[in-house]
Amino acid sequence: MTNAAVKEYVPGFVINVGGVELRHGFSVDVLSLSLTDTCNQADTFSFTVKERHGEQGRFPAGGALKWLDSGTLEEGKEVAIELGYLGNISFRFQGVVSTMSPTFPESGVPTITVRGQSHYCKLLKQSDAKPFKEKTDSGIAGEIATLLELGSKVDPTKAEHPLVSSGSGTYAAILQERAGRIGYEVVVKEKTLYFQKPRYLVEKGAQLTLEWGRSLSSFTPTLSTYRKVTHVKVRASQTTLGQGKDAVSAQVGPGEEEAKLGKKSASEIAMALAGKNELLAEDHLAVSQQEAREVALAKLEASSLEFITGKGTCKGNPGLKARMVIELKGLGQRFSGSYYVTSVTHTIDGSGYRCDFDVKRNGI
Repeated sequence: MTNAAVKEYVPGFVINVGGVELRHGFSVDVLSLSLTDTCNQADTFSFTVKERHGEQGRFPAGGALKWLDSGTLEEGKEVAIELGYLGNISFRFQGVVSTMSPTFPESGVPTITVRGQSHYCKLLKQSDAKPFKEKTDSGIAGEIATLLELGSKVDPTKAEHPLVSSGSGTYAAILQERAGRIGYEVVVKEKTLYFQKPRYLVEKGAQLTLEWGRSLSSFTPTLSTYRKVTHVKVRASQTTLGQGKDAVSAQVGPGEEEAKLGKKSASEIAMALAGKNELLAEDHLAVSQQEAREVALAKLEASSLEFITGKGTCKGNPGLKARMVIELKGLGQRFSGSYYVTSVTHTIDGSGYRCDFDVKRNGI
């Protein structure tokens, strides 16, 4: 076997905390490392290391402990992690330490587990209560990114709102409320804020293929048509935009999902099985028919995407990430096909490198 072939099967990672590189086997013994990549919340990390004595070669006991006493792993420190395989360490994460948990066993060497989250934590700060005036939702996201010194990747929105109050909530709460209404996602990757449509609506086709019995170790899907929405009607509340011909409203129905991860959508299947099931939603923020339709489509998409959910495990793959479409094969006609990845946990430990992931699908 060539050296190149060996590298493909040797997990590799780099951990940097507060500018200090933790080199496994040299400066530190890392027992496990885990990164969770998500599509609409904070990403998280966790790693566990063996404690050492402050002096090289001495047993870690007494009053001198290298990692606990040095302050290297303390809360608030910035963390940068890369993982993958030797020669392909391509999955990158940046965040902040929030928790440190040491364990002092009855016998043996103490260990320390360090946990934290991505720079999404910046969004969890209280807003300064200044309202956003004459702004689109994408404009609000861009302004918040600037305030928090984050880069931004924002899909443009058209509807401009005269006044959006920040209230007493966090920036995360503000953005999640704006995003949820129109079907967008809010995440922070490295030091960039993303306020975008789910990527399955934008990037057509699978970016990665996993096959059961080969690259896919296990998969458990759940298909449910229980109370699946077939129609959505959105109308502005009567107290804001009145009634009659000038009232703002929109309706969408079966098969109008923007992108189908299958030949037939969940709303079409539900309509054929159980008939019409309409969701009527009041929306006092809608300022136009177009915006009302976007809100209606977002609600239909959200319902349909819960049609098939699944959990899978595969050999570690640094290219597998949340917010991407993957193809699963070897699962029969009903469950083979394209899925949207909502979260992936990359784990490197004594058993090797694996990925555990969650997916969703709005059709078959």
